[in-house]
Amino acid sequence: MNEHIFGTIKRQWGYNHTNLIGLEKVNGEHSLIMLVYNIKRSINILGVPDLIAKLKNWKSPYKTKGVFVFKRVYLRLFNDLFGLDLAIAA
Repeated sequence: MNEHIFGTIKRQWGYNHTNLIGLEKVNGEHSLIMLVYNIKRSINILGVPDLIAKLKNWKSPYKTKGVFVFKRVYLRLFNDLFGLDLAIAA
């Protein structure tokens, strides 16, 4: 079953190599590609309105405060690395 996923990504989408160098960066790039594949598959199965409705009704197992702190820390690190002044929207 996994071979179909990689075949679709490689042949139909044209991702036959990575653009980044280093294990951590390649893992990040691969994770983003898999995320997009899963979102596109969800849209094909459910349709956009049903997917949006399910996401709105989803009860996250994570605490809101923890997610907000993670978002703040991530944006602060991003700001430090790239020197961008980003506003945090909760």
